[in-house]
Amino acid sequence: MPISKDALQQRNRRIRESRNRTRKRRTMQVCRAFSCKIDYRKLKPAQLEALNGLFRDAKHLYNDCVLSDSVFDYRIPKRVEVRMPDGSHETRELSHLSAQMSQGIVQQASDNVRGLKTLKTNGHKVGGLKPVKTVNSIPLKQPGRTFRLNGSYIHVERVPGMLHLTGVRQLDGWEIGPARLIRRASGYYVAFSCFGNRDEYEREHPRPMPANPVGGLDAGLEHDLTESDGTTTIRRYPDTAKARYWARRRSKRDKANKGWWKANRQYRLEMERLKDQRKHAAIEEKHRLEAKYRRIVIQDEQIASWRKRNSWPKAGRILQGSILGRLYATLKQHPQVTVLNKWQPTTAWCRQCGRRTKTPLSQRMFLCAYCGIRESRDVHAARNMIALADQPISHAELRKPRDVPVGPYAQAA
Repeated sequence: MPISKDALQQRNRRIRESRNRTRKRRTMQVCRAFSCKIDYRKLKPAQLEALNGLFRDAKHLYNDCVLSDSVFDYRIPKRVEVRMPDGSHETRELSHLSAQMSQGIVQQASDNVRGLKTLKTNGHKVGGLKPVKTVNSIPLKQPGRTFRLNGSYIHVERVPGMLHLTGVRQLDGWEIGPARLIRRASGYYVAFSCFGNRDEYEREHPRPMPANPVGGLDAGLEHDLTESDGTTTIRRYPDTAKARYWARRRSKRDKANKGWWKANRQYRLEMERLKDQRKHAAIEEKHRLEAKYRRIVIQDEQIASWRKRNSWPKAGRILQGSILGRLYATLKQHPQVTVLNKWQPTTAWCRQCGRRTKTPLSQRMFLCAYCGIRESRDVHAARNMIALADQPISHAELRKPRDVPVGPYAQAA
């Protein structure tokens, strides 16, 4: 039976008022994310089929939305056209996704378009959205409806029965918000967005005042990080022999063979473990730097372009096992971090005389050609970042000859 116009308006008004109350409450709360794993051993065949169907329908819906005329005007259908490997098309019914899940997937496509617009505005080279092979994340928007927690069990809409969760104790004392159903090589996970009182959280987790007022960080390949006080850090997790073994096994088998799927799963498991190690190492390093310096100065390093160098050093394997990309992406979003422009000559500039000396990568000691100051290349760059943090060298000064003093060299010396 269709809902009347007055009832629809009243429902929308209640939803709007509830949303406003929630937004007001969120301003006084702190948000944390916790992941709980679904116990794969206790999944019934019907539940496993439902979970696989959720991600299969999510992929079909997302691709249909991306291929539509407008992502923002897309109306969720009951059936979609699916392109088969041989080039033909079939009509598939979206029978596993609930309405809120479908809305979340379409919203995800819209957010991706907005993200591309932001990147393009900031000068990055972007293309259009394309269909994907897999969708490994499904939003669960509303607690109590899209999903419901009961002790160490969770009920997900359109999945029969209750799913056993491991690690639920970490949710104690938190208000449960939206969640995401995630598929990884190691199994299925549910990532919860949890909220708690900000004052109580800060009282239980006090942050001591850092001992150093400011510190500069220089990224490199010999050492991952070099700080302005001379401290160096190397944290690398290269691909293991196990990962290389399963990669070779997979490359020597056909995709129609069961051996290919076994090797592929083992390879993905090992790479997931390495990815988690690199992620946690980057988080630990970020916390260490925040506790050491009240203000951190870094440069907008073009880390991805280091792989394209044709001379020494070649950075492909080093960067793959390093934490630099993850660490810098996290630091740039922090309020106590100052990011210098990539054109600032942190290595060539001498803070003693203000002139610039070319220093190739193979030369690990900086020697000023004008005043004779000698210093470790990386430490020199890190200390120059502190000097240039508040008074960076302008583009007009950078166009001057190298033997002309530029920048705040008098007060930095």
